[in-house]
Amino acid sequence: MRGAGAITWAKIISIKMTYKGGIFDPIEDVKGVRPGQHFTVFSDEELDAIRETLGWLKTTEKSFEFWNNPADAVYDTL
Repeated sequence: MRGAGAITWAKIISIKMTYKGGIFDPIEDVKGVRPGQHFTVFSDEELDAIRETLGWLKTTEKSFEFWNNPADAVYDTL
């Protein structure tokens, strides 16, 4: 599905970048990407915050385990 309203899932890669004169420049070779492809760049601080958030989400999963039961399985498909 392409066009307005379409969702395109991005390929996730992790590489180190430098920032010079308004341009992000990869420090290492980037393979498997097309010219003109868009990327989201995160600073080290932003990556740390994301990792911390994911850690907390993983920790809190156990708080919701009581919902994993046959009595409310009908709601799992909503």
